[in-house]
Amino acid sequence: MAVKNAAKEAVKEKIISKDFKEYVRDVNPDKGLDETIARLTPEKIEKTIKAVIGGRSARIKAVLETCIHCGLCSEACQWYLSNDKDPTYAPVAKMRMTIWEMLKRDGKVDAEFIKQCARIVFTECNICHRCSLYCPYGLDITFIIGMVRRICFLLGVIPQRQFDQAQAHIATQNQVWMSQNDWLDAVQWIEEESGADFKDLRIPIDKEGAEVMFLPLGAEPKTGTYHLERTAKIMLVAGVNWTVPGKDTWDSSSMSMFVRDLVTMQRIVRGLYENAARLRIKKMMLTE
Repeated sequence: MAVKNAAKEAVKEKIISKDFKEYVRDVNPDKGLDETIARLTPEKIEKTIKAVIGGRSARIKAVLETCIHCGLCSEACQWYLSNDKDPTYAPVAKMRMTIWEMLKRDGKVDAEFIKQCARIVFTECNICHRCSLYCPYGLDITFIIGMVRRICFLLGVIPQRQFDQAQAHIATQNQVWMSQNDWLDAVQWIEEESGADFKDLRIPIDKEGAEVMFLPLGAEPKTGTYHLERTAKIMLVAGVNWTVPGKDTWDSSSMSMFVRDLVTMQRIVRGLYENAARLRIKKMMLTE
């Protein structure tokens, strides 16, 4: 009896899609997905889907209808391969269970469906483009996944951690909520600490005419200071004429890109290039 009860409990701890019975997942609570859908209405969902798809519906249908389900993209997908080749992790399945269904229903889907879409495109796909590269027709599957991410972002249904990072970029133009003063203090402190090993080590701030402007990830000056320290040591030993920007924007990670916040994406890229132009930099070097 105890074994049977345990088996029943195990079954309860699975998520089974009401639209796609083959889509079965373990329960993985996330406030960004579980709680935000309560604010959605059918009207808002439909309006958002149609606004994002808009005039691109022909391009989307061309991708969906050209696909011959050959499976080459699946063999290129790390999610598919690392989950025992479960067909629901295949790139074509991700399209079928998200935007394909949105088009078929003319945007009339419910909040639970949007939650399922968010889980698929945010937690079961890295938008790495491998599927598109391996497709014999060159179908841009990543473009499709990106559009679904955009729909979910506009509806506010995204994993909580990614939501926090996206909000940080909107408010501070970096992913760790650092003010400009905190950024400058961190750079100066790292320079002082590193001076014990390298007497001539400097981390130049706003040096005009430098050959290279280094742009770290937001976490480096806050929680991974050793990255910036090592970069400074390499620059010193290599004799590179370099600098870091003293004004926003300095974080090159652009988490807004991953949630498809197009406005903030443009702000970040524009800020990086404006810093380079202001300092007359020849090259920009990014951590990743």
